[in-house]
Amino acid sequence: MLKSRKIFFVCIAVVGIVVPLVFLSQTTGHSSRSRRGPKKKVVARFRHNVLDNNESSLMTSLNTNIPPDVLQRERLATLKQGCQLLERKGVVPDNVTASQLSHILVDDTYQVMFCYIPKVACTNMKRVFLLLTGKMNTTNPLDIKSNDVHFTHDKYLKYLSDYSSEIDINYRIKSYKKVIFVREPLERLLSAYRNKFMEKSDYFHRRFGRRIIKRYRENPSAASVELGNDVQFIEFIKYITDSNTVMREGYNEHWAHYSGLCHPCLIQYDYIGKYETIDQDIDQILRDLRIDKIIKFPPRGATYKRKKTKDTMADFYGKIPPSHLRLLWKIYVNDYKLFGYPYPEVLKQFLQDGRHT
Repeated sequence: MLKSRKIFFVCIAVVGIVVPLVFLSQTTGHSSRSRRGPKKKVVARFRHNVLDNNESSLMTSLNTNIPPDVLQRERLATLKQGCQLLERKGVVPDNVTASQLSHILVDDTYQVMFCYIPKVACTNMKRVFLLLTGKMNTTNPLDIKSNDVHFTHDKYLKYLSDYSSEIDINYRIKSYKKVIFVREPLERLLSAYRNKFMEKSDYFHRRFGRRIIKRYRENPSAASVELGNDVQFIEFIKYITDSNTVMREGYNEHWAHYSGLCHPCLIQYDYIGKYETIDQDIDQILRDLRIDKIIKFPPRGATYKRKKTKDTMADFYGKIPPSHLRLLWKIYVNDYKLFGYPYPEVLKQFLQDGRHT
């Protein structure tokens, strides 16, 4: 018993060291094409005047009855406060390289940028940007097949990392409207598991499934090691919470931190959309960008074919040992605080001692 407690506290200590590294880690996974960009440093310094410090901020802003402009101000204030805290802790870099901006889509005609985060309606937002190019033979986003969005038509999209000079990049960071959409972090993590490991996804089965099964399953069958197509959720969580995962390979974009993908403490976003209120948020954004007459964003439920992830949280996380649930909180706590998400209900439910700070 004493030995198991000692191992647990050692794990907590390791995570305490690794979390700041994870916060800054870059994605190392599947991408439809290489967007390395120049190796020069691109300075994108955080501006400290988003809102006055004394302006109040709701820690969670999912109420659709709040006026859109007030909602945005609350979200931006929460982000600013979170960034200031992280800056004081010394975990926010002064700049990023151009290659680290490969998740930010750019449209020069409408002067808008969008940082896409996998499992947060990124496919539909990419559809919007494809329509803005004028190169699609449709005005309906859903006419563009998902596979074509990420592969065939990706060549038509422009990313911030594609620009060849610091001047070009910094001009767009300063001048264009910038949009980011986020989602409750543990819900997004579960969504990634369901999509990449429970469904047919040969790349993820080969690239990650085989490795996860080999590392975390006792006496795996030869078929499981070879195919990697039957990863259990607890095995996936062990992989995420293993400090060696971060140290050796980093996180794939589908479970990477929002900070590592979109640099919200360096780039001053104008709009923070949330998956939970996506229909209302996107309507406001399209109106403000004056493209609402051109494009109709697909309703949130338009492409659902199965039970919503949020309705399965207890089923999946209820089978995870408390020690790993605590590690998950420590790993993703910054994403919760930066974007005003409260402590997860699913952790309240399964961590009876309430240790979550």
